[in-house]
Amino acid sequence: MALGLGIDAGGTATRWRLVDDEGRCVARGNAEPLTGHLFSAAAEERARQIILDMAQAVLREGKPLGIVAGITGLTRDTPSEAKMRALFAEIFELAPDKVFVAEDMWIAYLSYFALGEGILVYSGTGSIGYYLSDAKEVIRVGGRGNLIDDGGSGFWIAREALKTILRKEEESPGEGWATTLGRHLEKALGGTDWNVVRSFVYGGDRGKIGSLARAVSEAARADDQTALRILQEAGEELARLANSLTKRIGPRPVALAGGSSRLHPIVAEAFRRDLVAPVEFITTDLDAGLTAARLAATLNRA
Repeated sequence: MALGLGIDAGGTATRWRLVDDEGRCVARGNAEPLTGHLFSAAAEERARQIILDMAQAVLREGKPLGIVAGITGLTRDTPSEAKMRALFAEIFELAPDKVFVAEDMWIAYLSYFALGEGILVYSGTGSIGYYLSDAKEVIRVGGRGNLIDDGGSGFWIAREALKTILRKEEESPGEGWATTLGRHLEKALGGTDWNVVRSFVYGGDRGKIGSLARAVSEAARADDQTALRILQEAGEELARLANSLTKRIGPRPVALAGGSSRLHPIVAEAFRRDLVAPVEFITTDLDAGLTAARLAATLNRA
């Protein structure tokens, strides 16, 4: 049986799917977050180890004859792309032409639209607006990372929540952490002492910080008004990405995807309300890893 391996690598986790030549999923699993930021020997070594660990799990289910991987932070036609493709080919013992790697949004877009058909706004650990033309030209807005923007993302939501609680603590000690949002953040952080908070924030990566967005979601579902406000503003930030693309390429159907956009209904409600054009709005969750695997299965026949 010819198998195709699809990989959807984001800032929080790497999801893999193995399909047969009829596109049926025969195995699936998760691995550590994998990034295309291969800008140092240490980053390359970490990527190698993650792929090795993933390969051990995949090969227990069967050997893929083709791989398609969508990887966060990867840019096509760069040295990082060539290195990543070479790593997959080496570790899975495949010819390089049986491995296709691209930025994760390339695969995500094709999960929702045909080339040139729509606009995808994705909110996970980071956020981005994405359009892939029928000539395979990419137009991106946002997606510049948490140090510059990533408005509406899980990282952004977590940062806004922490900032709000800590500022309240500075004004009125004890009142910030006593709120519903504060209590949910305290549970996620493991305490409220600044040394605990600082260690969590500066001792982890952006995915770990972004995971605090779940605490904001829980507080919002308990009707915490600050949490609800932050999530509403997240939806507005994400709508800005869609509106920027609409201004550049004209009205298209818009899909809102990613785990952070699902934290609370208020995110999608604010997003939809702020769209400048009356277009079809898609919120269905689709599996980018499965899309990648089905594309990989076609490499078997190439």
